[in-house]
This record gives sequence, C-alpha cells and structure tokens, in this order.
Amino acid sequence: MAAKKDTQSTKLVLKVVTGTNTDGKALTAQRSFANVNPAISDDDLLAIGSKLGALQAHDVAVVSRVDSASLVEEA
Repeated sequence: MAAKKDTQSTKLVLKVVTGTNTDGKALTAQRSFANVNPAISDDDLLAIGSKLGALQAHDVAVVSRVDSASLVEEA
C-alpha cells in the first residue's frame, strides 16, 4: 500500500535575532503566521517572508515553511 499525504495546514515562521547573550551568541525569537494556503509555492512564501521581515524591528535570520499533514493508506 502506498501512503498518501493530506496537507492540513501551512504556516510561515520568521526567526529574528533579538540580541546577544553574554557569550556573544545570538538570541532569537520566532514570529509565526498561520493559515497560509498550502498550495503556495516556496518562492512566493519566501518573497512574502522577506517582505514581512523588512517590517520587523529585528533582523531576520531564517524564513521557514512549516507544513502539517496526515498520512493515510491509499486503496
């Protein structure tokens, strides 16, 4: 039996650098944007993430896509 992936949700996550600790390592926080259309392309999502990142007070370190899906057996 082959598995079928049923995407249920997608969210955009921006990891921003909020400062540094006493050792000089970057401190980060996450900004999440839920209810993103799962059909959006990675290129389009990156472009949106970059534009949203420009609106942030802190520098963006990473733009991520997080997909949640359920797996079912295909008949």
